[in-house]
Amino acid sequence: MIKDKIIEYYKLLKVKRIDTLLIQIGILGVIIGLFFDVLIINQIFVWPILFGVCIKLYDFTEKIERNIVPYDFNKLLPPPKKNK
Repeated sequence: MIKDKIIEYYKLLKVKRIDTLLIQIGILGVIIGLFFDVLIINQIFVWPILFGVCIKLYDFTEKIERNIVPYDFNKLLPPPKKNK
């Protein structure tokens, strides 16, 4: 049940492209924090960047797992010789 909810929320995040939005908002917040020399703003706005990057990395690993070609080792190895 919890797993289904997590998958549902993840699909909603991907449809709305929240990961890109989180990274953009985080970068804007960090730039504002650096411009005005307010450290707490930098520390707060780093978290959306982290969450956005984690979502993108998860997508990347999921894509890699889907594109893995399974090997048929029987075709790679020659057949054993039969002794008469």
